[in-house]
Amino acid sequence: MPTMLATYRVQMHAEFTLEQARRIVPYLERLGVSHLYTSPILKARPGSTHGYDVADPTIVNPELGSDAERRALVGALHERGMGLLLDIVPNHMGIGPSNPFWEDVLRHGRRSQYAAWFDIDWEVPTEEANARVLLPVLGERFDTVVSKGELTVVADGGEWRLAYFDNTFPLDPATVEPVRAWVNGGRTLETFSAGAEGAARIRALVEAQHYKPVLWRRAANEINYRRFFDINDLAALHMEDEPVFEATHAAVLAWIRAGELDGLRIDHIDGLRAPLQYLKRLRARVGERPIVVEKILSPGEHLRKEWPVQGTTGYEFLNDLEAVFIEPAGYDEIERGYRRIAGGSGAGRTFHEIAREAKLKILGESLAADVIRLGRLARPVLRRDPTVGEGKRSLANPIAELIASFPVYRTYVDERGASAEDRAIVERAAAEAREHAREPRLVDALRRALLYEPIPDSRTEERKARLRFVTRFQQTSGPATAKGVEDTALYRFVPLASRNEVGGEPDRPLERSVETLHRANAERARDWPYALVCTNTHDTKRSADVRARLDVLSEIPRDWLAAVRRWRRMNDSLRAPAGPRRAPEPRTEYLLYQTLVAIWPLAPAAGRRGGASAPDADALGSMRERVEQYMEKAVREAKLYTSWTEPDEAYENGVKGFLAALLDPKRRKTAAWREEASAFVARIARPGLWTALSRVALHLTSPGTPDLYQGDELWHFALVDPDNRRPVDYALRERLLGEVERAAEKRDERAFREMVTTPEDGRIKLHVTRAALQARRRWPERFAAAPYRALDVTGRRAAHVVAFARGERTQQIVTIAPRHILRLVGGDAPPTGHEIWEDTRVRIPTGRAGTFDQRWRCLVSGRIVEARGGMVELGTALDPFPVTILVPAESPM
Repeated sequence: MPTMLATYRVQMHAEFTLEQARRIVPYLERLGVSHLYTSPILKARPGSTHGYDVADPTIVNPELGSDAERRALVGALHERGMGLLLDIVPNHMGIGPSNPFWEDVLRHGRRSQYAAWFDIDWEVPTEEANARVLLPVLGERFDTVVSKGELTVVADGGEWRLAYFDNTFPLDPATVEPVRAWVNGGRTLETFSAGAEGAARIRALVEAQHYKPVLWRRAANEINYRRFFDINDLAALHMEDEPVFEATHAAVLAWIRAGELDGLRIDHIDGLRAPLQYLKRLRARVGERPIVVEKILSPGEHLRKEWPVQGTTGYEFLNDLEAVFIEPAGYDEIERGYRRIAGGSGAGRTFHEIAREAKLKILGESLAADVIRLGRLARPVLRRDPTVGEGKRSLANPIAELIASFPVYRTYVDERGASAEDRAIVERAAAEAREHAREPRLVDALRRALLYEPIPDSRTEERKARLRFVTRFQQTSGPATAKGVEDTALYRFVPLASRNEVGGEPDRPLERSVETLHRANAERARDWPYALVCTNTHDTKRSADVRARLDVLSEIPRDWLAAVRRWRRMNDSLRAPAGPRRAPEPRTEYLLYQTLVAIWPLAPAAGRRGGASAPDADALGSMRERVEQYMEKAVREAKLYTSWTEPDEAYENGVKGFLAALLDPKRRKTAAWREEASAFVARIARPGLWTALSRVALHLTSPGTPDLYQGDELWHFALVDPDNRRPVDYALRERLLGEVERAAEKRDERAFREMVTTPEDGRIKLHVTRAALQARRRWPERFAAAPYRALDVTGRRAAHVVAFARGERTQQIVTIAPRHILRLVGGDAPPTGHEIWEDTRVRIPTGRAGTFDQRWRCLVSGRIVEARGGMVELGTALDPFPVTILVPAESPM
């Protein structure tokens, strides 16, 4: 079984298949990757671009290829000593005609052998939903749809099905006699639903089914199956039931037994009723193969040590690393300026207040059905609480206030009771919720119920009732946080968008960011040495290189704010009326400028000065298409002036028109703005590249297993999906890797200096990536569980350096990377040489008694660097490249 040293994530879909993944294996081996890491490959809903809507977990997705092609991919990896890390989805399945298990439930209801698979509330206390599945698929009310003749019966695949436009649903075999009689009487199916009599026939047929199609808007308050967040097409599973586990994991476990799978990534672990139970069951079946979990840790939260996993997928590292590159005072000034620009549009509150309000909005709207169900589960539990009694008070408000106050995604209380950590979380949330709830004593009653303590067997029903409430509460708080924070608040509060990442808090203190990174790295080296650490994923809201460029704004806050104010004046006439406001409103316009600056194209590498240039018409057109799609998502996610469920076309068209005018190459009125934007980006582009290069060096040598996202080995300026899932040009990457390999083999100083003087072509990023990954492959013992030490930096530029060592002192690997580079160099020059670094040095303890001098080899440049008195001069170490990875010179290469 290959040791997991570095993973490379690819998104599998019909345009990037198992065979295409096999073709890039030799390239990934040359790069230094140990494991190909794929998105889910089990059969998904037709046309899926991500695979998280698995419709049949027992077979390979035919859109990706055959099982033989899967085995061929595994064989290609294993021939090179590499492995396959597979993303799997235990929380939910994609539903619809492509899912035979869900179809059987709709066909037979509670009698279906698969009814126990899905988390369906069969006992909703309404006549319409009781013992039936509510399907919120109709564009209008049921009676209206029926009267219009839009619900019909069709023949499909040898059976009669209920149809609503492109959606079809199975019929209970016991109910099809009226249809059979109609057809056998020589009449067509089309006439079965015609006219008033046809409407009556359809109504009677539907009422006899185990499901009820209803207006889509009813999902928020009435849907009676648990979903993935608020996505109706993704139905949650009872994965805590062993038969469900065995059936849905049969294919994956068979691949494990056959030695055809080398590790697992578990999607949305917080959605499961009993994550620890699930992980123990899975660990027993996969042996020592690595398991990593998609678990979003809030600042200050730690992964539970009892979980039998290698660690998380690494968002906590992403946010710790991001903070290192943001200048604290500069960010504070940007935030103050942002609040002034936003004015009366609600930006005066703290991010915590904005996030809390957003969670309450989600709980009151798209997750209202979950809150209602929690109230039903809580009532028999609270009835035993003497402070509550038998009253009929609504529990929706205290439940929502309590969830909105949670500082983390969820707790993990189970039949063993609440841990000290869980108790602290619940107590903290309850203290805040009491300040907001209409009846604080109901919050206290809920708090007592959530602080579950084991109940004697003699009170079995009470124990079951309490656990049902607690576990359902925990399964609801996670989606509320994800939708409220990640998909709402992070689009509402955008002073510096590089801080608005999954698991991040934009108002988190920055002053001790380097110490925070060192402390977290040391803890990971000790506790979770094989956890993934990422900077980009398929879910990040901006790629790492985009964030690096935005981070530079914190070094020139006044210039950035002045530019935004000037641009708002220049473009005032482009704003369009949209009801009581003009579009875009200030926060949206501010985010739009950040977005354009962040992805503005790099200039063709030419000479010493590079950075950015005025894009041509094709580049402007591409930007317009990408940013228009992004801004539609951003304003709908913010849910302030428009949303996915209530789109305001006037506002959205106003934003689109504004963007189109800015990027129209034929529009003379905005030409001056485009010139200014190009000049501004030219100032920050190269400092952004140097910052991104520092991030690469730190990422790939930090404790944990570095995870690379597809294509990110070259400069990658991408926004949230689908922008970050565009096709990757592997032919270009293979060609450039050949150039990099030849330069490294020859230690070609001329080629190295070209990489630095013309960084825009991306070879310098590819070179540093390859050097770091090859080091992990060559000396795995110096990474993995090796000791981690922050290194002392002295001199005038010490605040601009991050340095650490891995491994034993006599066999170390040392990484040194600069930060806050525009302030350091004053322009777009690389942060290299003695003129920049002056007296700045890094102390490297050697561990050899009485010895202080040592020779080091830079794995990036191949040069020998001398340490005098245990000190390495930065002017020597950072030349010609602006980052360095050092090993003792006597280390075998």
